[in-house]
Amino acid sequence: MTNDEDNDWRYSSEGDLDPDLTEEAGYSGWDPPRRRGGSLMFRIVVAITLACIVGGALSVLMR
Repeated sequence: MTNDEDNDWRYSSEGDLDPDLTEEAGYSGWDPPRRRGGSLMFRIVVAITLACIVGGALSVLMR
C-alpha cells in the first residue's frame, strides 16, 4: 500500500489504550459492572415465567 492509497493515514504503534487518549475520554478509571446478583435474579424470573407459559399452554392443550 502506497502513501497515496491510504490517504496519509498514520497507524499508531502505541496500542489501543494510549494513556493520554483514555484519560481524555474518561476510560482510565472504568471497571466493568458487577452483575452477579442481578443476573441470577433475572435467570430465576425468566425460568419462572417460562414455566408458567409452558404450563399454561399444556393445560390448554390437555383439555
